[in-house]
Amino acid sequence: MAYIPAHDYSYNETRPGATHSTSEDEQRHPPAQQDYTAPETESLTSWDGQKGFSTIEYHQVNPYWNSATPMTTSHQRGWSGSTATVDIPLEQPYQYSDEKSLKKVRRPSSIRSWTLEIVTIILAIAAVGGIMGVLARFNDRPLPDWPYYITLNALIALLATVAIATMSISLQNGISQLKWIRFKESRVPLADMETFDEASRGTWGALKLLISARGGFLGSLGAVIAIVTLALGPFAQQIVTYQTRSIMIETPDSATIARALNYTGALPGETTPTGYVPILPLKSAVYNGLFAENGRPNAALKFGCQTGNCTWPSFETAGVCHECVDLTPYMSRYCAPGDEDIGCGWEVPQGAKLNNSAQVFSMTPLIPSVNGDMPHSTILKLIFMGTEAKNGLAGELKPWAQQCSLSACLQTIDSTVVNGVLNESVTNRVINQTVVDMTKHTEDADLAAYVTGADNATYTVGKEAMLSMRGWFSSLFATGSAVRTTSDSNRTITDNSVVVNLTVGISSGVTFFDSDIVTAFYWNYYEYKDNDGIDMLMADMATSMTVAFRSFMGAVPVSGQAISMQSFVHVRWGFAVLPIVIVAATALFLMAAIYRTHQSDTKPLKSSALAMLFHGLDEDVRTQLGSARDLDDKKRHARVIRVQLDDSDGKTLLRG
Repeated sequence: MAYIPAHDYSYNETRPGATHSTSEDEQRHPPAQQDYTAPETESLTSWDGQKGFSTIEYHQVNPYWNSATPMTTSHQRGWSGSTATVDIPLEQPYQYSDEKSLKKVRRPSSIRSWTLEIVTIILAIAAVGGIMGVLARFNDRPLPDWPYYITLNALIALLATVAIATMSISLQNGISQLKWIRFKESRVPLADMETFDEASRGTWGALKLLISARGGFLGSLGAVIAIVTLALGPFAQQIVTYQTRSIMIETPDSATIARALNYTGALPGETTPTGYVPILPLKSAVYNGLFAENGRPNAALKFGCQTGNCTWPSFETAGVCHECVDLTPYMSRYCAPGDEDIGCGWEVPQGAKLNNSAQVFSMTPLIPSVNGDMPHSTILKLIFMGTEAKNGLAGELKPWAQQCSLSACLQTIDSTVVNGVLNESVTNRVINQTVVDMTKHTEDADLAAYVTGADNATYTVGKEAMLSMRGWFSSLFATGSAVRTTSDSNRTITDNSVVVNLTVGISSGVTFFDSDIVTAFYWNYYEYKDNDGIDMLMADMATSMTVAFRSFMGAVPVSGQAISMQSFVHVRWGFAVLPIVIVAATALFLMAAIYRTHQSDTKPLKSSALAMLFHGLDEDVRTQLGSARDLDDKKRHARVIRVQLDDSDGKTLLRG
């Protein structure tokens, strides 16, 4: 604490025995004040070493002499026996002994001034974190079923809006504070005040600040963040997509299809040599396979599929299999008696013949006899012969022969239903090649066709069913041919005959067919050049007959799995980078703005409009702007007038 004596100097009076004069230099530069500690009462001597007055009282005084606090002084005239008392008020708001402490008092920079910005950036981080958390929670899961039809996109949009709104507070105030820091640290054009203010209020102003490069590194960073923030909402919406996937529903009735453990469908009849006739569903299946030609021979098979998409494990069933082999290498020339004049034909060892070259196509059935000339599982064999190969030229003599058979068999099938359409593929076939001589067995002998499955189960096609098919096929697939000559126009036409002017493949012209069955095989052979048309037709007929087996008594259901298409959430995490980077960059920008405010000892005025009014411009700057005619002219002047924030006198002005 500084102390000073209070004297009653009377320079106009003459002290006896002493003189004193005050130089001009002393008046101009008074002695520096010294910190001095002394007793409360001390005797002082005069300049010549003599005691000039009796007692001087010392009191505490304010060390700052520019204080406006009035002092009350009482004294008595005279140099001897006088006492001077100085009363100094001690009630000062701050009493610091150094200049640094005074600076802290004048420039309080508390973190509490940034509470709003810190809270809002925390909310923004929480909102973006909420988006990431929600997406992580529902990624690869079904769409949430929330009340009031609230969707996941709606929640993401809400959180993105909260993030943008809260980030904008920190971003705007941070950019605005950079304005005051810039004016505090240097003399800059007055127009920068408007540039920063526009940047804090919108994207266009941020773009102008970025282009003008008036904001420095930190200002440019804030401008970039303000511009890129526009993409936060769309990017947040792009993070999540919705895809579909298949799920299996395994319930007893969700997917069912039939397989045949046996087939015994037959009726006694006198119209066939075997004494049995097929049931009508089997006849319908044969006609469907021969004539439908729709590529769906199994369309009549009934199945259950709740969702329209189902699958079944591989299963075994009794059915009908086909097989076709090429007999062309075994053909030999054949001349019928009396046909030497019109030319000879061809034959195969199995007994089928082409009488001459005019007979362009023929079909010969081979039905197993009771004496066991074929495997007991065989239902029918057909031998097809022709003179014009489908890959040859019209009229070119190129004979060929093919044998196809139908047999009772065991099939392993893979079944699926896709969009309500049944698709089946046979992955394995087992045919019992045992030859049975029925003449050596009694009439009531068990002569069914048996096949043992992979699970050691026995699958049966009954004796009556086998005889019914063989008997009916012997008349349905009677020997027939296709002839294309003018002399054949005088042939006898029966109810089964077909005469058409047919053009198919390389074959063309008026053709005489003995039956529709012959016409069907002829058509398929020439129509499908890239495939074996006859094999395709036999396959369709065998599949259609298998469907009939699986639709009659002896069929049992097979349980499968219904496939349901489920929509689920798929998160594309790459799009999450932008929202995370934006909110992190905004937080770093705010921290940098707070640090620069403290470093530059600038008041945290931020975007306050009142601060603009309170600070104002000094008289010189207002004088320079007073000559401007309008606002545009004042803006032009503001680009060249440089000012600096000055608050040294406590009034805080922008001085030129």
